[in-house]
Amino acid sequence: MSGCLHCGKPLGGRLFLCYGCHSDDVDPVDIADPDPAVVDRVEEYFLVSSVRCSDCGDLHGTVTHDGTEYTAEDFGIDSLDGWQRELDAEEAWMREHTEAVEHALPPLAEEWPQSIDALRSTVL
Repeated sequence: MSGCLHCGKPLGGRLFLCYGCHSDDVDPVDIADPDPAVVDRVEEYFLVSSVRCSDCGDLHGTVTHDGTEYTAEDFGIDSLDGWQRELDAEEAWMREHTEAVEHALPPLAEEWPQSIDALRSTVL
């Protein structure tokens, strides 16, 4: 994303709003008006990416989010190759729908700040 969701000015290291809009208490969720289906798809991408251990590289047994446990199998993934194919497909979709994905990020910011940073630096 190149600028503030509200006014388009540079973000200055912020995630969604420039300093002025943030100071004016503009709510990025109100501005973004995200498509709930896109929010769900991005959150599922974050969950899928989380089933692989960043330390050992293997698929985890489970990942818990909002009290629900997920496994790779819950997403139809049975191998590291399958995991990579799933992420590659979702990342390609996100590159094609960058604006919709950017608008889906504010509601996810509180729970997934590091995932959002990683998504922006590697995909968008």
